[in-house]
Amino acid sequence: MSEENLLQALDDEYKAYSFYTLAIPFGEIFTNLQNAENAHINALTFQLQKLNSPIPNNPYLNTIALPSNAIEALQIALEQENANIALYNDLIAKEQNLEILDVFYRLQAASFNHHIPALQQALASSKNTGNLMDMLNNGRELLDETGEMIEKLKEGTLNQEQLEDFLSRLNYSLVGGVIVGAFGVIICNELLNQNKE
Repeated sequence: MSEENLLQALDDEYKAYSFYTLAIPFGEIFTNLQNAENAHINALTFQLQKLNSPIPNNPYLNTIALPSNAIEALQIALEQENANIALYNDLIAKEQNLEILDVFYRLQAASFNHHIPALQQALASSKNTGNLMDMLNNGRELLDETGEMIEKLKEGTLNQEQLEDFLSRLNYSLVGGVIVGAFGVIICNELLNQNKE
């Protein structure tokens, strides 16, 4: 039973190692995880060698598809780490050898205490970066459109429908800020004009 349990664990670690190797272009976290999986593979192969069991080659090398982006890679990695923890729960329940049990507990703890928190943090960071980029792009588009509206207003070609359409897409706090700013400019202009007279 120990050999079968070790081979199941090794297969899962091979899969994770291959995925992390493929995902390295998406960030340093995948290099760190690949190194950790290599250590897990070494711990399992050491136990298999003690049982004089042949060590299979990694069947997943060059067979896993590359995710389309970093967020997808992080999500897949999180799913795999959670599945890894569930697998070790099953293997621990079936294993009798205390030394192998210790290895299983340590490998499961590494996923639970280190891999999953690191992946969750990287995923949150990636999503925040994506949201920030979206906000910056939306802000840039809004500024460009505002410039176009101002030009049309100066030229006298801005009609009511265009203005209403533009204003309907604005954030109310932004519109409020623009209105307050516009009144501020008008008041400053009036004060300056009065001082000139």
